[in-house]
Amino acid sequence: MGSGFRTFAASEVLTSSNVQNYLMDQAVTVHGSTAILGTAIPSPEAGMVAYVDSGDSSEGLYTFNGSTWRKGPGWNAPWGVMGYLRSTASKATTSPHTTFQTTDLTLTFAAVNRRILRVTSSHGHYANGGANGVAINHFVNGVGASGGGKIVINTSLSETFIFQSIYTTTASASITIAAFHAASSANTQITDFANSANPRWIMVEDVGPSGAPA
Repeated sequence: MGSGFRTFAASEVLTSSNVQNYLMDQAVTVHGSTAILGTAIPSPEAGMVAYVDSGDSSEGLYTFNGSTWRKGPGWNAPWGVMGYLRSTASKATTSPHTTFQTTDLTLTFAAVNRRILRVTSSHGHYANGGANGVAINHFVNGVGASGGGKIVINTSLSETFIFQSIYTTTASASITIAAFHAASSANTQITDFANSANPRWIMVEDVGPSGAPA
């Protein structure tokens, strides 16, 4: 296993164990894909770092935490974008107009326990009829997260706006995050407008740890 740092004495015999523990097990090696990484280092040690030079979304640094290779420079660093979706088509409720989930803005991914997720979405919103109080929620469909947020808007609002909320994962599990619209009246039609120049979109980012490594 990696043995940390060592200052070698002059004329000291360099053994194969020295080379393995102080050099090879602590080097940043380069691999063409995550599959090649797994094959090239069949018995990695906790703390090992490798670089995947795949030329796609998998490219980047990977750190071995003792049980699995995780993308990113380490537990206490942000891991970046977990998913992004956009739509150039408007979406509207049909009677009774109470709620609808923007299924074209739904992200499902494998979440890691004790991470903070920032969810951001952009909407071109308009509602008509019924009472004031149309709400947009970011919500988790599944297990493994707490927190979130909600914005309540007036039914007369007709403009593009960005909504953001925070979730903390509470389990390592597959979770789904989506935008969810709800009206205070069944007579309030909700429309989320979009076009090619002003798309609707949702993005989930890992912004750092919420606790000790899980």
